[in-house]
Amino acid sequence: MVKNISVVKWWWKNMKRILSLFLAIVAVAGIGLVLPVTAEDDTNIITSVITQNVFEDTTETVTEATTEVETEYTTDFTTEASTEEQVVSVPGTPVIKSLKNANSGLVFVWDAVDGATGYRVYRRAAGERSWTYLGTVKTCSYTDKKTVSGTSYRYTVRAVNQAGRSGYDKAGITTKRLSSPAKIKASNVNGSVNVTWGTVKGATGYRVYRRCEDVNGWVYLKTVKECKYTDKNVNNGKYYRYTVRAVCGKVYSGYYSEGSLVRCVSTPVTQKIVTYPKKLVFTWGKVNGATSYRVYKRGAGESWKLISTVKGTSYTDTDVVKNTSYRYTVKAVSDGYLSGYDSAGVVLRFKGVNGQTIYGKNAKYLRPGTINNPTIIDIDEANWNLTVVNSGYRIPSDYEPDLVYVCGSTERLDRKVAVQYEKMYKAAAKDGVYLTPCSGYRSYSLQERNYNRKVEYYKSLGYSISQAKVKAATIIMPPGSSEHNLGYAMDIVCVDEWFEDTKEFKWLQKNAANYGFIMRYPKDKQNITKVIYEPWHWRYVGVEAAKAMKSSGLTLEEYMGVKQ
Repeated sequence: MVKNISVVKWWWKNMKRILSLFLAIVAVAGIGLVLPVTAEDDTNIITSVITQNVFEDTTETVTEATTEVETEYTTDFTTEASTEEQVVSVPGTPVIKSLKNANSGLVFVWDAVDGATGYRVYRRAAGERSWTYLGTVKTCSYTDKKTVSGTSYRYTVRAVNQAGRSGYDKAGITTKRLSSPAKIKASNVNGSVNVTWGTVKGATGYRVYRRCEDVNGWVYLKTVKECKYTDKNVNNGKYYRYTVRAVCGKVYSGYYSEGSLVRCVSTPVTQKIVTYPKKLVFTWGKVNGATSYRVYKRGAGESWKLISTVKGTSYTDTDVVKNTSYRYTVKAVSDGYLSGYDSAGVVLRFKGVNGQTIYGKNAKYLRPGTINNPTIIDIDEANWNLTVVNSGYRIPSDYEPDLVYVCGSTERLDRKVAVQYEKMYKAAAKDGVYLTPCSGYRSYSLQERNYNRKVEYYKSLGYSISQAKVKAATIIMPPGSSEHNLGYAMDIVCVDEWFEDTKEFKWLQKNAANYGFIMRYPKDKQNITKVIYEPWHWRYVGVEAAKAMKSSGLTLEEYMGVKQ
């Protein structure tokens, strides 16, 4: 009994101490029950801050409210805490400000906390259930460089000092990592600048920006889905710098401020080739600001080959062989930057004759010949279907197309055109319409006789010889300038204006372009073609060109940029 009384007295005497010790243990254990951690390294202190040039738009940060229950975060914190830290007070919880993509990674920023000596940064990637400790920093920003483009990440932070650690924002702040588009390249093309870049994983589009030498700051141009953009609003001689940001919804990547620099250099206009017995002279238009020009040449079946760099706007080629086809083009050079080039160039079959002149189809100052002094052209095998012949452009008198008979008739066309005419004829026949061949190929000599008779007719009416030739050419083309001499055109059913009232004409108007044919001489374009209205005359130009001319209303001369 005495012994039991002594024990009771001992407990009563020491109860205060036992209670104090128990409360201390509870306090120590409570600090470790706040935030689960998978890894940490207090020595990983990052003090760098990423700065960026300012765009006209600002990146919106996407925040997501957490849906996890709070018990998910109650993991033992003993690896982070020490009993020496639990003294008086802890700093306040940091207020998260922003999370943005930068070139090097994701930049995480928060407000400073009074009394804090450092900040511990944590991250959760999409699909992860616990926070990962990234490092401790002394500044109010952190750059996470170990991220994967296309993946979403959530961040939070807690303040620390010698007294302990603060709480943390359990929801954190979330955004998707988008890498900055790399391999940006700007290059000159015909009158424009092409910009290309590498694909960014997770991006749904790309925002293109430009800086001009006389404009401060980046200017937004357009958002595109592919990794390319053509800037057509440029001026020759000016410097332009381009950069790109990847975008997914309201999330934007960083960007490379150096971008890609280019000086806009206009493409030289390939004008003409003049031939001589043992050489030819290729000329082009002058480009303002150009210091030199690179001349390229290719033979049939070959690729472009640089043959010379010259200061002027012409090149004399003596490395030519008779009856061989050659194609020429040129690039301008300015301050080390190259222009685009005319991919069609100027092409001819060299015959070694004086004065043979071939004009480039894209030349701004084409100078076709006249009725008395026509320009003799060769057929460009690569674009044979777009060959322009008229009173100023004529094929040689010895030109011989590969002819075949059409639709069981006595009329012939060039073999390549005949195949297309047969297709059109059969399609019309299925609709109960018969496109009877009336007049196809005509020889040079036959065309010459017909033309001369018409000239004599107008002379008999009192016209001078020069007036009679011009008047005659509006009805019967001079020899070599008729599309019938090429074997590319067919007069269908009849040769009379009443043809426009037939069902055959209406069918052709609706369907001919689908087979590559156009009405060559429209009623409202006689000032362009210099030929009377001929609703019966249908010329093959190819399906693509025929549809383009039909929709635009252009004649072949207008479509090819040929002046008369």
